[in-house]
Amino acid sequence: MIHHFPNFVCWKEIYKIYDKSRDIVYLDSVSCYVLGVFFGVIGNYFSGPEMAHKLSKKTLEEYYFLLAEEICDIDKTKKLVLPFKSSFIGDKSVLTFINSVPVNGKVILGVSSPKQNVLASYLFTVRPDLEYFCLGAAVKQTWGLKVGNTRLRGTGFQWIEFLIFQPKRTLIKQAKTWAEIVAILSSRRQIKLYRDFVVVTKNV
Repeated sequence: MIHHFPNFVCWKEIYKIYDKSRDIVYLDSVSCYVLGVFFGVIGNYFSGPEMAHKLSKKTLEEYYFLLAEEICDIDKTKKLVLPFKSSFIGDKSVLTFINSVPVNGKVILGVSSPKQNVLASYLFTVRPDLEYFCLGAAVKQTWGLKVGNTRLRGTGFQWIEFLIFQPKRTLIKQAKTWAEIVAILSSRRQIKLYRDFVVVTKNV
């Protein structure tokens, strides 16, 4: 099973690869949820940071991590820090790592979306027995920063927290978010597509 937490920046790409037999899709942001309600669909809102917080309450030994950057508190045998490149399909180091995970293990991806979602979909074809969580920047906020995932999670205001710890990434994401909202509202076709996407999250 793959757990996806799309926002306005990556919802289209995740919807394109959606497979109801494999994927669980949540709405990662309040704005995604609100726009769905505006179009008459009540989607399933559950943020990536909320899921990360929930998972962090268990021992690290249960999880294996694919990361975009180093997180020192995670044991080196439990993580693989990925270089920056467009795709990891067929990557030998990734395949070696994923094949080292115990049967029915859990893999947490802390890479940008939709790259991490595409990677998880590929890895599922290699190891369908594993459970994948595409958590993006929430991984660093939760496991890399001791005070990075606070009670703001799930309130719709956690972007402030991300702005403090990851300002450049957050500002770029906010700009793309508003641009995408405008694009959706400006096209009947996009409205229908987004509405259909929100319906998918109700299958959880």
